[in-house]
Amino acid sequence: MPAQPDISVRQGHLPGFSFLSLPLLLILGGCATSPLAKHTAEFATATNAVVDSSEGAYRAAVRLHDDEQISAAVQKYDANQPWDPHNIKHLIDARGLDARTDILDGLKTYAQRLADVTNGGESESLNAAAAAAGTNLKEMSTAFNSGSTVPPSGFSITRSQANAVSTALKVLGDFLVSQKTRTAVPKIINEMDPQITVLSKLLDSDIVVLRRQSNDDYEQLLMQQDAFIRKSGHDLSPIERRAEIKKLGQLILRKETTDDMLRQLQSTIKSFAETHHALAVAAQSKDMASLSERIADLEATAERLNHFYNSLPTT
Repeated sequence: MPAQPDISVRQGHLPGFSFLSLPLLLILGGCATSPLAKHTAEFATATNAVVDSSEGAYRAAVRLHDDEQISAAVQKYDANQPWDPHNIKHLIDARGLDARTDILDGLKTYAQRLADVTNGGESESLNAAAAAAGTNLKEMSTAFNSGSTVPPSGFSITRSQANAVSTALKVLGDFLVSQKTRTAVPKIINEMDPQITVLSKLLDSDIVVLRRQSNDDYEQLLMQQDAFIRKSGHDLSPIERRAEIKKLGQLILRKETTDDMLRQLQSTIKSFAETHHALAVAAQSKDMASLSERIADLEATAERLNHFYNSLPTT
């Protein structure tokens, strides 16, 4: 990967509080009386699951690449130019992973803010967390709009796409920093919908690159394992040789599972954008009859993603 510009992104996570608890408490306690209040609370709960699962999937993809790097290093450890363990090239470096996490956390905070203002559950701590996330996104917006020929944090997009992302981040950041009234929520959702689409497309295109790299990583692992067996197989006992050959099949299965995980990540991000659009339409038309089912499907999609990345081997 090319060297990335040095941009400021959030270090760590937002101040700790549960994005999930308020919507559930409001629904279970009977406070979410209007259809819009009910559905924004459900949407916040589903978005929480989407973001947590997506962040886990990104980390799983990074770990896959690290495994490939370490395996490659073993093969050339005694070569003329031995591997330096300090020079692992990550699929996404720490700064890039933080940037993707910032975007996802911003979407989670946005969904929570919608639930808060429609359900009357705003608090100083929630407002402070939203303001912090909003400030973070606005700083990232500036980085995307810096005029650099290479988009920040490893995103493989064009300059025009980077400009659109910059605008979307700024709009979302402005909303999180500001304090909106309850009556403005349908208008907010409608105005935010195209920005959500832009950010979802950014993440989707990013995952396309990750899937391609993942495929290449596994092919490298397979070649390295095959070369090891052919070169050193005569030094192995029959049982050891059999175990090493078995690893080739295990790598194929792991490759397929990993691609399923990344494909599910794409599906989850796409479903999030589609569900937000349905929420925007329903908020304007007041027709929310089928929205609960769509939001439930979104949460189920996030759970499937969670299952995929948790099923991956750790080594």
